[in-house]
Amino acid sequence: MAEVNSAQSAKIAAGTKLKTNEQGAVMVANVTTPATFTQLAIGDTMATGVYIPKGARILNVLKNHGTGTAASTANVGLRKRDGTVVDATAICSATALTTATTTSLECGNGTYVAAGVDTVLDDECEVYITANGAVLAADQNVRFSIFYTA
Repeated sequence: MAEVNSAQSAKIAAGTKLKTNEQGAVMVANVTTPATFTQLAIGDTMATGVYIPKGARILNVLKNHGTGTAASTANVGLRKRDGTVVDATAICSATALTTATTTSLECGNGTYVAAGVDTVLDDECEVYITANGAVLAADQNVRFSIFYTA
């Protein structure tokens, strides 16, 4: 049977040291809505103050949430410290927030994580949420847990 080397195996064979975002500790950035907030209209954003460091590789994301407005979805994106949007759907794109979750649900369908995409952050980025589809209900409990190596 034939065997093919992974990109990391090829680096090791060539004497190149692996980066920490290829082999290292997995960290998690938890983003949670505040206990009290007014509903977010479609297109409104929520700053999180949670930053993922430059050089990090986003691996996956899980969501937990209470019942939301019918057709309510959210995008989870990344922006620089100065507010410049890196990618509005880097982590999640139109993930449903309608029916309450009873277990954590994988929702990593964003441009930086879907389909095995291998993206390393060029800048330190804040995770932010954009209401999409319908309003994000006032006081709705929502948590995104973003897993990454850095």
